Amino acid sequence: MYSCVLFDMDGTLVDTYEGIFHAYRWTMEQLGLPFEGEPFVRTAIGAPLLYVFEDLCGMNRETARKAVSLYRDYYARKGRHQLRLYDGMEQALRQLKQAGCFLGTATLKKESFAKEILEELGLSPYFDAVCGMDEDDRLTKADLIRRGMEAAGANQSETVLVGDSEFDITGAREAGVDFLAVTYGFGFRGPDARKALAADMTAESPLAVARLLLTPRGKGIT
Repeated sequence: MYSCVLFDMDGTLVDTYEGIFHAYRWTMEQLGLPFEGEPFVRTAIGAPLLYVFEDLCGMNRETARKAVSLYRDYYARKGRHQLRLYDGMEQALRQLKQAGCFLGTATLKKESFAKEILEELGLSPYFDAVCGMDEDDRLTKADLIRRGMEAAGANQSETVLVGDSEFDITGAREAGVDFLAVTYGFGFRGPDARKALAADMTAESPLAVARLLLTPRGKGIT
């Protein structure tokens, strides 16, 4: 069993699609740029904001930073309330906590937003650490995972990241920890997800996440 369990947020802990969609739409409107709707949001979700605006949208650094500021302005006012908790997630967190796991987040979402969302949903008591993006957008997923491990006093073999995107699995590999891919979120879907991603484990629901992580390693891991 892992002693340190770190969760991505968007598409893993919480379905934040609605708030993210409207934040991107509002940002593009303020910049006078076209908004490509769901196809764009599905590509962008889970990625660092600067990466989205610079690499996916082709903005220069100055415009991209303005876009990040606009996005976060909307998200602070409205977007962070436009979400829902995945069915079974609180029960899964309770099971992990009762088993003695250190629970933390490793999210590219701004850390203050992550804390506010967990508080609003009543999930804060389950989490020992909330590791999120800094004000200057300099942290990587691997940096956040390492912060979580340090807070837990755990080593790489004792830690697992639960996530739903390519940025999550890349961060886990860079940090040297195991990765559990969830197939109910935004990024990884379908029964072939594990094969395609070379994930250590896959889970189709929050309760399956808890079941897998509470199973002695080497027994029943799928």
